[in-house]
Amino acid sequence: MFDLERHNTFKMKVKAQNGLFINTAEDLAKLDTDKYLILGSGSDVLFVDDYSGTVLINAIKSLEIKHEGNFYKVRAGGGILLDSLISELVAKGAYGLENLSAVPGTVGAAPVQNVGAYGAEIGDYIESVEFFDLSTKKAGKLLKKDCLFAYRHSIFKEDLAKSWFITYVNFSLPDTFTPNFTYKGIAEEGLLSAKAVRDKIIALRSAKLPDPKLVGNAGSFFKNPIVDKDTVEVIKSQYQDVPVYPFADGLYKLAAGWLIDRAGCRGITQGNAGTWEHQALVLVNRGGARPCEIISLGKYICAKVKEKFAVDLYPEVRFIGKDGEVFWQDL
Repeated sequence: MFDLERHNTFKMKVKAQNGLFINTAEDLAKLDTDKYLILGSGSDVLFVDDYSGTVLINAIKSLEIKHEGNFYKVRAGGGILLDSLISELVAKGAYGLENLSAVPGTVGAAPVQNVGAYGAEIGDYIESVEFFDLSTKKAGKLLKKDCLFAYRHSIFKEDLAKSWFITYVNFSLPDTFTPNFTYKGIAEEGLLSAKAVRDKIIALRSAKLPDPKLVGNAGSFFKNPIVDKDTVEVIKSQYQDVPVYPFADGLYKLAAGWLIDRAGCRGITQGNAGTWEHQALVLVNRGGARPCEIISLGKYICAKVKEKFAVDLYPEVRFIGKDGEVFWQDL
């Protein structure tokens, strides 16, 4: 059995039948298993049971950075920690990803969720994604336009891509710093460099979010809900301070953390699970929590938000059971 406790940031005491570290793309061609789970640093998953197959841990860490014209072309191995990559890029003068500083997880996992923070999404800077299809034993590449990036979504979350192991992500990053001040909290700071933006965001995240090395968590547990104008107006009639962000097609994004807070769920504890005192969007393992305790708390929060605001919350994390991914509605 392969111990997964240090391979999931929720710190669930779970195991897999086997575990393999994938160091090169060539390692994938040698695999002889048809039951596997692709894993980066385990920062976006909740294991709800022991996994009965082989966990493939992305450990491809080669990095190429080339300066071409006004852009840096970056080919980053899927096993590199995203924040480590951003630190190196900012130091070299390759800009765009600084707003994603301190986001946990690996480069290979980032396109799957199209990770975003502080007004930036990683899909905006991806040129292409390289992968190895474990079902056909063939390598492939998708250009940005074919990755179907959307809010916390990409083609890599769809059924046809469940056998795709992301080996490399190719970025195109400008060598001129243009600040992204979409997020109000940094727009007011007058930050003049990418390094200053990065430092500010790291400080903001450190103040609001628990360190997964110390407190088991997977970051934001729920997605920010997308609602129509009528729903916004109803909520605004009672709460003028509700954070609302224009989305697309006449829809709006609400801050899930604010909704959870106003539903009375910030800092609560049920059993060994709870919500973080400084950010209600984060569910935490207060020590020895079982998967069922995290799930029960998540369902409770959904019910309280639905009751108060008539808004449905949906998880951002993925749930992994004995035989693979399990859907929220089935838990």
